[in-house]
Amino acid sequence: MARIRKNPIPIEVIRFGIKIKELRHDNNMSQMDVGAAIGIDRENIRKYEKGLQEPKLSTILKFAKIFNVTLDELFDFT
Repeated sequence: MARIRKNPIPIEVIRFGIKIKELRHDNNMSQMDVGAAIGIDRENIRKYEKGLQEPKLSTILKFAKIFNVTLDELFDFT
């Protein structure tokens, strides 16, 4: 049975997903490549990119490291 979320996902999570997808494309990486680099499966990468799942801080730091960006750059949604 699927879990139903009590609160809507914050817009920042959705924007974060869009940002990591852009960075992944800019770096010519597949979801599997990114997942292997940070130690999570492709399905979780897909959920992050779609804004369906909120990443832990440790995962966010791993995204910043593999894309060689600062946290400020990672969360710059302009």
